Amino acid sequence: MKLFRKMDGMELHLSLNAIRVAWFFMVMALFVWGTWGYVQTGRFTAPIYLFVFQNPLYFLAPQVGRWRTGDRDGAKRLLLYVLLLVIFLLAFGLLLWRVGL
Repeated sequence: MKLFRKMDGMELHLSLNAIRVAWFFMVMALFVWGTWGYVQTGRFTAPIYLFVFQNPLYFLAPQVGRWRTGDRDGAKRLLLYVLLLVIFLLAFGLLLWRVGL
């Protein structure tokens, strides 16, 4: 007995659209929740950190897939994204340190 079967084109299209809508909802919910928490407490809370760190990962994941398939352009982009991610994390950490958090 097969548990999973291969999706056809229409099912794949519908599934990807559902994932896209769910991701967008999650981004908006984290942003609103984090902003509300910042207004209430004056400090950055976990939703803002999740919002900030999920976006680099969202753009990094397809590049890893391209790199694993042997796409040279994907490998170059992966290195660029990793470099930008490190710079972003250092800048964000410096900002938090400067603010005193």
